[in-house]
Amino acid sequence: MIFYVLLPFLSILLIVLQTTLADLLFSGWLTLELSLIAVIYAGFRLDLIKGMLLAFAMGTVFDCVSGAILGLYTLLYLLIFLLVFFVSFRMASEKLYLIALLSLICSVLESLALVLFYRIVLDFEVIGTELLGFMLQSLLITVLSVGLFYVMSKMEGFLYGKTMQPPQRAGAVGI
Repeated sequence: MIFYVLLPFLSILLIVLQTTLADLLFSGWLTLELSLIAVIYAGFRLDLIKGMLLAFAMGTVFDCVSGAILGLYTLLYLLIFLLVFFVSFRMASEKLYLIALLSLICSVLESLALVLFYRIVLDFEVIGTELLGFMLQSLLITVLSVGLFYVMSKMEGFLYGKTMQPPQRAGAVGI
């Protein structure tokens, strides 16, 4: 129950933190998407309903704060959560190189969807420096996701005495 009460407040806190850090560190040139990493982590660790609510909350708050078209990041985060959720049936979340690969794929898919959306719907041409920014952002998200997954694993070990196992799903076979 506390998850549902704290989710909007923690989503706002995370989005404001990531926006502030991105402005301080990269002067607005790169976006530091900690919310995407949280959605990927939720795909591995949460059940479907809680994860969809988290992805919806993160996407909605990010839409509001970033000034993007309402619903764009919400839709992308929901799709990314579903992708990670169903991939986690076949993938072990303890293998950091697989998490890095999946985070890279998710980040590239998000960037590609944004570029295609702005090109097709808004007829906005994306120039080379913005494509370079998307590539660097994808690499940054990959490195940060591995680090945050490792830290979360160690925190679980510290708090609970052992690393928590992801929920066992029917038909799950780890790679």
